[in-house]
Amino acid sequence: MHTLIIFDKDFKIEKEIFLNLLNESCSYLKFTLGDDVAIVPDVLTKPKSFNNITKQLEKPFDKFDRIFCFTDKPYNDNYFLHEHKLLSIVTCYGWPYLTNLPYANGLVYFVAYYYALVLDKSDFRHHETTGCIYDFLWSKDGIDDGMRQARFCSSCLKRVTKNIKTEDQGKLLGDLKTLMNLLSNSSKWNQDVLSSLSPQKTKIEKRKCKVEGQVNVVIASPGDTQTERSILLDKLEIQFRRGNHEKHCNRRLIVHGWEDLASQPGYPQDIINEKIIKEMDFVVAVFKHKLGTPTIDIATNKTRAVSGTVEELLQAIDNLKKTAPLGMAYFYSKAPTVSLDTPDFDIIRDNWQKLETFKKGIQSKMIFKPYTESTSLLDSIILDLEKNILDHFE
Repeated sequence: MHTLIIFDKDFKIEKEIFLNLLNESCSYLKFTLGDDVAIVPDVLTKPKSFNNITKQLEKPFDKFDRIFCFTDKPYNDNYFLHEHKLLSIVTCYGWPYLTNLPYANGLVYFVAYYYALVLDKSDFRHHETTGCIYDFLWSKDGIDDGMRQARFCSSCLKRVTKNIKTEDQGKLLGDLKTLMNLLSNSSKWNQDVLSSLSPQKTKIEKRKCKVEGQVNVVIASPGDTQTERSILLDKLEIQFRRGNHEKHCNRRLIVHGWEDLASQPGYPQDIINEKIIKEMDFVVAVFKHKLGTPTIDIATNKTRAVSGTVEELLQAIDNLKKTAPLGMAYFYSKAPTVSLDTPDFDIIRDNWQKLETFKKGIQSKMIFKPYTESTSLLDSIILDLEKNILDHFE
């Protein structure tokens, strides 16, 4: 069965990682990611909202067996999910009031919930909250138990298994068991289900340095890493040479930072991207307790990336592009130590949570390392650079 996944343009989730999780977990169900849609007005109604979304879909969309649209806008009847023809709209409206689990866990739950209904034609529902996938969820906070247990109760499993008549139904049940096990194993420990995704196996093809005979490296870091940044800018190049690493690699190492740029007009992040990042062989990103300042799209004044450092690193994550730099990331391993009565406690906590969320979002795309102090960071980067140069450059 082939399913199209689309999102309201305002819905925030690591979409590619979510799609990879579904496709990696399922053998019978297949999922494709479509373009975001604009849902107006802000309250979902049937069929108006469904018709509005359908008009925005690229044709032919009827090649799919089901289309899921995820949003955090509410239905006028305050329910989670309705369907009309091929389209199912799922809302996570008021999510923080229902559970402390991530949105991604809810989305996996609703995919399993829908296909469990497809599998069972009896229309049976538990009207109380039991944690079974066939709970009707009259009380919306029952979604928390549903994700943490993510199961077929014994009577429902017996009923469903007894009524399986075809090979496809058996395969669908197998996919549901896999998805629900992943969801339960993550949710019961308050973990993001996306963290269960295994890293993608990709081979990085050998490439040439942008400048013959030298490797250009840029240091990307937010404002709370001044100590680490100064050490890397001042010592990385020298120590790489003194430790005979340049000799082993047969290349000169040149270290760059935004500090190299002349004072000039223009949006700073665009200038950094154009004049530095594009010319680099490596982006080395270092984080401590926060991501940094968001970047914006000048044309629309909307957020483009959660921070400049993140934007620079993300440009270096697609290792299949030979022209893109290779990314290396290092995260401070200790959470910030602050008192509950610190005036900026909420800001510090929010920054740390955003950083942790970002780490989980990239863990299927690259290997990153922890560090505890600046000296060990310098040593680790030097060794990693040498290995990556020898492994990935002609």
